[in-house]
Amino acid sequence: NGTVVQHLNELGFRNVYNQKEDCYQVWKSKSRYPQFDIFVTNPPYSGDHIEKLMQHITSSSFGQRPWFLLMPQWVHRKDYYISCTSHIRPFYIVPRKRYVYLPPPAFRKAKKSDVHKKSSPFVSMWYVWGGTAQQNDKLIQMAYRGIPNCDVARSRSALRDLRRKKR
Repeated sequence: NGTVVQHLNELGFRNVYNQKEDCYQVWKSKSRYPQFDIFVTNPPYSGDHIEKLMQHITSSSFGQRPWFLLMPQWVHRKDYYISCTSHIRPFYIVPRKRYVYLPPPAFRKAKKSDVHKKSSPFVSMWYVWGGTAQQNDKLIQMAYRGIPNCDVARSRSALRDLRRKKR
């Protein structure tokens, strides 16, 4: 509905590409592939969408572009994620409070209870890569200086340490 574009514009990002289209077809076509400086997405969690996304953004054809991916916490334990990121060191921004998602209008059937109308069945977090090791280090330092209500983990093992700390 354009809210993402509006929010990013308010943050100073004026050149935002946010179109409803088949991303797999766009990824195959150099002529249709949009120009951008940073890739931000919250992909569908079903099927093999996340695996295909990871293969794309970690491929040489994607280049050294940074990415911010809002995905379920379980993704970092998947074999495809470990394999795709073996040559880079993404970091993680973990909200201290679970995100609440608002589905599109009329997406779900009406229920007597509002409890399940505004959420995802998965706890999510941000997966971040700066495009290069140097830019990634800069982003990590910025994140450590303060993202309200979030923790930062430099690695998959640091994620484990965060979970243990919360117990």
